[in-house]
Amino acid sequence: MSILEGLKFYAGDTAIHKLDPRVKFLVSMLMLIIVVMYAEVWMLTVLIAVQAVIVYIAKVMRRWLKTIKGSMPLAALVFGLNAIFFISTGTYATLQEVFYHSIALAYRLVLFLSSFSIFFLTTTPEEIGLTLTSWRVPYPYTFAFISAIRFTPIIAQELRDIMDAQRARGVELDRGGPLQRAKKLIPILVPLLANALRRAYELAEAMEVKCFGAAKKRTSLRELKAGPKDYAVLLTALVLFSLAVYYRFFPF
Repeated sequence: MSILEGLKFYAGDTAIHKLDPRVKFLVSMLMLIIVVMYAEVWMLTVLIAVQAVIVYIAKVMRRWLKTIKGSMPLAALVFGLNAIFFISTGTYATLQEVFYHSIALAYRLVLFLSSFSIFFLTTTPEEIGLTLTSWRVPYPYTFAFISAIRFTPIIAQELRDIMDAQRARGVELDRGGPLQRAKKLIPILVPLLANALRRAYELAEAMEVKCFGAAKKRTSLRELKAGPKDYAVLLTALVLFSLAVYYRFFPF
């Protein structure tokens, strides 16, 4: 569940935290496009090094590394499935090529998650809502998205607490065959589902009390205004992205 740590905002007074959330989102999207464009391990390594510098400035390195660590099982699964597929279909002539391209695909998955993690770790749910609203996304969809972001880490923490409580009662969750492990999940999923439904009911009541949806046009106390630093960061990101695109199609 450490992968969900990347969806939780951590307060800070760094230059990254102070950036306009729209700029941070666009930079994250540019990094994702580079991940999609490149399958070369060296370029992906350069990109994750750039992300590490950003995370270091934002002082959320430990949380970001937790996200990467949590993505490793998924990356291992992607690596294994692609290796089996490449070998069975004879896509590549040598095992070295199979290994290289399987690693690249797993690497891309890790970078996909880490790119979004930077945005969520340094951007408050309120700022995310303002960003989506400024781009004309209907507020009900914005509210649903923000609620999901807020509740996901909470539910993950509750899951950990319930599993620890079951282990304290002597339940061995990590032993037995697949069917036995599935049966042991029942005393975990039932209270987790009950808590999730209770939270959803409380949220619905709070929305009803505050007359959610009564006003056709919503206003906000805070407005997003990009400054010179935001434009400088966006311009730098666009220049680097343009160089990456140029090198992809016209290598030096």
